[in-house]
Amino acid sequence: MMGSTNGLASAQGKQPLFSFGVISDVQYADIPDGRSFLGVPRYYRHSIVVLQRAVKRWNDQKKHKFVINFGDIVDGLCPKDQSLDAVRRVADKFEDFNGPVYHMLGNHCLYNLPRTKLLPLLKIPSVDGRAYYDFSPTPEFRFVVLDGYDISAFGWPQEHPNTIEALKFLEERNPNTDKNSPAGLVGLERRFLMFNGAVGKEQLEWLDDVLKEATKLKQKVVICCHLPLDPGASSKEALLWNYDEVMSVVHQYDCVKVCLAGHDHRGGHSVDSHGIHHRALEAALECPPGTDAYGYIDVYDDKLELTGTDRMKSTDMGYNPQADLQDNWHQEVR
Repeated sequence: MMGSTNGLASAQGKQPLFSFGVISDVQYADIPDGRSFLGVPRYYRHSIVVLQRAVKRWNDQKKHKFVINFGDIVDGLCPKDQSLDAVRRVADKFEDFNGPVYHMLGNHCLYNLPRTKLLPLLKIPSVDGRAYYDFSPTPEFRFVVLDGYDISAFGWPQEHPNTIEALKFLEERNPNTDKNSPAGLVGLERRFLMFNGAVGKEQLEWLDDVLKEATKLKQKVVICCHLPLDPGASSKEALLWNYDEVMSVVHQYDCVKVCLAGHDHRGGHSVDSHGIHHRALEAALECPPGTDAYGYIDVYDDKLELTGTDRMKSTDMGYNPQADLQDNWHQEVR
């Protein structure tokens, strides 16, 4: 079972333009195994072993231009006096990859350390503590990394305007004393939980500018965010608070082809009304010893092809707007 690849045969046998490695929700901590609040087993020490195997496999494959880690590098249960060492330890394992590694902030990262500490440790390009950026591995493609905890109840100082805005937002939308409880919230309202966050106004304007420029340059865009951006690919409880605002910006352009995310540990895939693929990646944290969840994506002119290992499901993401419109799968709340 270990390391088995769920391969997708490429019928035409043509070479990809480039490839990159993906992994999400390592959530390492040097503590005994436990369970999520919904009872799903979590393997806090084994997750770093999954990462080590992933890095070895990516290096052995000798074809990946870079790796993207979709956030939650360490777990919120990590003892706080160990947080800095734990983040460094996992970041160092990523550094063993023979190429650039791009990180993004997840909620568990921010439970452990403030932004000021995390951003330099993860080498996230930043101005004023913001954690969104973009990069172009080739002239034809642009990757946009969103900061899903831009407006968040944690990670910023308590008196920061973004913290105040997040707490006010939750107070208005979630009547529960425990703001991580969706009790009484209906349908898509169930995303209004403290462990989620939002993309702020300035970031939305930045995204609009980036997509405008990508359109001019005839670039295809892949959006990466710890939090999923489409209800078809995720449980309602895992969505970005203002995923609808983000997607209304995205849908003004034709350049975005795929949105990739983590956070919803079971994973999911959907194609939205504009033909954009959404893929939430399965978590390394939930791999029992001897199993894995990581993969790599081959990038072609007309599709992204995710080849997953073990618990990460392989997914073909073609750009034809009519293709696979019915192909929505995700696990309901766990």
